Amino acid sequence: MNSLLKLASAQRKSSLSANFVAFVGDRNSEDLMQRFAQEQNIAHAYVQTGGIDEAIEHVSKMQRSPAQLVVDVSAVAMPLSELARLAAVCEPSVQVIVVGAANDVGLFRNLLEIGVQDYLVKPLTIELLRRAIGSGRDAQPLRQSRTGKAIGFAGTRGGVGVTTVATHLAHHLANAGRRIALVDLNLHGGAANSMLGLKSNNGLIDVLRDADRLDQQFVERSLVARGNRLFVLSAELPYGEPLRVPDGALGEVLERLKPHFHYILLDIPGQGHALADAGIGEAQVLYLVADPSIHSAREVLRLTRHIDNREKPPSTSVILNSPNAATSGRLKTGDFVGAIHRQVLLELPFDGAALATAENLGEPAPPGKSRYRDAIAALADSLSGRPLAASSAWYARLLSKRST
Repeated sequence: MNSLLKLASAQRKSSLSANFVAFVGDRNSEDLMQRFAQEQNIAHAYVQTGGIDEAIEHVSKMQRSPAQLVVDVSAVAMPLSELARLAAVCEPSVQVIVVGAANDVGLFRNLLEIGVQDYLVKPLTIELLRRAIGSGRDAQPLRQSRTGKAIGFAGTRGGVGVTTVATHLAHHLANAGRRIALVDLNLHGGAANSMLGLKSNNGLIDVLRDADRLDQQFVERSLVARGNRLFVLSAELPYGEPLRVPDGALGEVLERLKPHFHYILLDIPGQGHALADAGIGEAQVLYLVADPSIHSAREVLRLTRHIDNREKPPSTSVILNSPNAATSGRLKTGDFVGAIHRQVLLELPFDGAALATAENLGEPAPPGKSRYRDAIAALADSLSGRPLAASSAWYARLLSKRST
């Protein structure tokens, strides 16, 4: 009995580390896929009967997504919508091959548009699999793969809660199944690590110094993991010790991260130095975190002018945070909006006790008990381009094409 349990455990562990995963809708296709995997000498392959639901359940348990994923949509009425559900558990770099029963050119084009590697029409044959999947392990996809988004957070002054926003959003997205990299650009020890209950390994220093000869393994070793889906890249240089960051180094690091994470969150420190400006330049979406004060309103205006003058400015939104209890001297929201001449995307409520306890414990504020945590969930919704109360989607909404 013990030997059988050990065998079952080993098989389960092997299935969760497979590089090639296939869920097909019938036994004939399963048998054919098994033969194909053996013929191609795919060392780590997992093939089962199933569809979208089974694929989601299996891949969500894997620490890393497989290099290739085959999924059968023959029995699915709305394949594009169902494939969107697969987004939350797949890294952007995964090559997704869809199998279906409909010989539909329109569907094929739509699938390519959302980043699918190929569409195979049943009945499957070994030769068809060999052309579409065998060569695909080394070939480029038919369309440019989509990659993760770089999301920047910058404050208008110290103490407005930039790191608190970034770490809570990272937690929320990771708990929703996304793979998240949080990059704390404060080289002398930002607060992201302590808020997440982690210690820095100075990985950010290593990758910035060697950006011209990075490889994926080097980058991954530089990340500190918090669970299976949230990773931090940070530094703790001694105070007074400078670091000259080569031009373009941050961009090189982010390009290595984007294929493997849905979002790279950039915690951008106070403005005025090269790395902060590089973070703004690399962000595709930028959130300016402000408090309801005249100084923050002035800084929003200065920062937006600086951002808008860039060759490729990020999409910029203002978040109004209340890091301290309300006082009579603070600006009203309407007055703040009038001062900055633009709308505020979201107001984050003061939730001092919950946030103070969370920071001391290295945990996020508890869900369902914190108005701040509820507001962060709304911010996560806004990233998808949907109304704040809607859920997120994958290919077409979560992941963007590379900037052109």
